[in-house]
Amino acid sequence: MPSVRRSTVSVAVIFFINGMVFSNWVPRISEVRDRLGVSNSGLGVSLLGGGLGGFLGSLLVAKVVRRLRSKTVVVVATVALAGLIPLVAVVPNPVSLMLLLTAAGFADVQNDVAFNAQGVMIQSRVGRPIMQRLHGMWSLGMVVGGATGLGMSALDIGLGVHLAIVSVLMLAAVSWAVGGLLSADDPHDEEIVKPDTRGRTAFAVTVAIGFMGLALAITESLPNEWSSVVLNDVFDAGRWKAAGTAVFAVFMLIGRLSGDHVVMRLGSRRVFDIGVWMCFASALMLAVAPVTAIAFVAYACWGLGVSVLFPQLYEIAAKLPGLSAAHGLGAMTFGQRLGFLAASGSVGAIADLTNFRVAIFGFTALATSIVFVARRRTSGHVH
Repeated sequence: MPSVRRSTVSVAVIFFINGMVFSNWVPRISEVRDRLGVSNSGLGVSLLGGGLGGFLGSLLVAKVVRRLRSKTVVVVATVALAGLIPLVAVVPNPVSLMLLLTAAGFADVQNDVAFNAQGVMIQSRVGRPIMQRLHGMWSLGMVVGGATGLGMSALDIGLGVHLAIVSVLMLAAVSWAVGGLLSADDPHDEEIVKPDTRGRTAFAVTVAIGFMGLALAITESLPNEWSSVVLNDVFDAGRWKAAGTAVFAVFMLIGRLSGDHVVMRLGSRRVFDIGVWMCFASALMLAVAPVTAIAFVAYACWGLGVSVLFPQLYEIAAKLPGLSAAHGLGAMTFGQRLGFLAASGSVGAIADLTNFRVAIFGFTALATSIVFVARRRTSGHVH
């Protein structure tokens, strides 16, 4: 068995490269659009493939991870992504791009569940919280990947060459990291549940964790996807309209890199509650903010609040009573992917009927209420 330090560094590398892979080509999406000769709406339809693949993958991920084990899934899914991503530069038409992103989204959700299962097991070996920092490494990978994409574009390096380099780096990273991953998954699913209520309890907990995933996905996607529109339409922020996403992302990264220390001081249950209330308060602040500066404060607080939630939710899902880690994480991921899709499709429609202040606050209030209600079924596992 690898040393604790080796395992910790290995899983951190996996988190980092997963965050890096997609964000590398996002700054160059316009190049893909122009090469394919499609409109913005046509590109948008193609990009739905990633969400569709993730949703379909979430239906099967529990069986896949349980059968193959998380270590194998991490390796296979990472290699698959390394092979798929460079093809973005050569797909011949929008339909091919959508199919490619569907396959990538499917592989990504398998990887997501598998490396989070590894993270939870390795955290148990470490004996102190590390999930916040692992998710911080994922966020850092997103930042580094985005910056790399911008740099490659500025240097006029072809997209094909750029993504091929990323692919080679991914393969090199997983080749090294695989030696530190744990081979045997944690058989915690044999935790004691009364025989006469085992099925009922397992079903209720599965539904609850799925709803928590859905609600937190909505809570995280609102500032991430809609901040530039809100700053432009509501606050007339002009050239600063794109800064909301950056403020949110920076403070989320800060929260994740420091979150484990906060959890050790305050306890994970209290930190979880504080995070949910911070998201609610941030949405309320945004709804009543009279000036742009307060809106930026709201996005900063929102980033800090939401930063601690998904790392803890992955841990909760992996340790549910009567369920394997793969089953719990699969149920949570299904709700999560459904939540991301629901938020993307419905917030704009509600804003058209009312306004963005009402839509953002209304969705956040609903989502945070769902989290608190659903958490009662898993309250014994948020310590």
